Amino acid sequence: MNRLFIHQVLFRILSAPVLGVMVYLLILLINNNFSELENIFSSAEVYVCIGLAYISLEAMRLTLSVSEKWLSKQSTRRRIIVQLTATLGVSLLLITLSIQAYYNWIIGFSISMGELHVFLAIYGVIGLLYNALFFSNFYLNRENTLLIQQEKKLREKLESDFISFKNDINPDLLYESLENLILTLQHNVDKAEEQIDYLAGIYRYGLINRHKELISLEEELQAAEHLVKLLNYKYHGQLNLLNAVRDPDHIQLIPGSLLVTIDSIARNTLISKESPLVIRLYLEEGDEYLVLQHTLNDRLLLHQDSLQAYNRLKRSYSFFSENPFVQVKAGKENYIKFPLVQIADEVTTNE
Repeated sequence: MNRLFIHQVLFRILSAPVLGVMVYLLILLINNNFSELENIFSSAEVYVCIGLAYISLEAMRLTLSVSEKWLSKQSTRRRIIVQLTATLGVSLLLITLSIQAYYNWIIGFSISMGELHVFLAIYGVIGLLYNALFFSNFYLNRENTLLIQQEKKLREKLESDFISFKNDINPDLLYESLENLILTLQHNVDKAEEQIDYLAGIYRYGLINRHKELISLEEELQAAEHLVKLLNYKYHGQLNLLNAVRDPDHIQLIPGSLLVTIDSIARNTLISKESPLVIRLYLEEGDEYLVLQHTLNDRLLLHQDSLQAYNRLKRSYSFFSENPFVQVKAGKENYIKFPLVQIADEVTTNE
């Protein structure tokens, strides 16, 4: 309520003189007496009009302030009717008493009903305009508050998705790797040790960077290469990651971006010797997106957990970049585009 324009000191100071002068000019216009314009600043009537304007505006402001708590629970229609009646009633009553007091005590005779009606009509119109401005400002402010609350809830949801994404340990990858490890131990201890190193590298990467919001593409690629090598024990070397990015150290990603995406692609793509999975990584022209491209060969039954992790990743990027996370399927090719995040203190970083 205190944020509304009617409570601002500057408005309260400047509005009364402006309205008072306008009222005085209207009275001269109604009485067809423009000769008094030459003495407008020395005429006592103009200062009386300014004083009446101040009384009218302050009376309506205080009435609105007092009735705010009770009217806030009422319907919109009832609130408008009650506020109009209350503000105009109080304002016009004080105007009537003030004018009569001025005429009786200063001028020395009573004001005529015609003159009183002119004053009340003019200040009544001012009251209507005041209420119109109040309601427009009040409901605009309330609408903006609702939009801010919705934006806040959306931001909280994005933060929750982002935290959930960072804390995702991918249990399916862990169990499958342990199963492959058990099989490998039976006939090749050296390869089993390699699998342990790759698996440990992936989860060590996740633990070390789980509190970071962004990380360089170079570090992400190291973990992604561990994942590809680990998955190749399952897919018999039919998965390849080709990197065409020349300067990965200056590109920022959410930690785990490539890991989640590559894992989701591998789990939802048919992979064989005849149809190997080749994933290409490159920068799009204009350097606004990092693109992950591969040939489509979808499974009949998709892995839902990996898709959910992938969707959380997509929503997390909206927390950092105005550019959307994009996935485009064109013909037999799938293009996954990561928006490049701009770092505030690094002007040269692309978004």
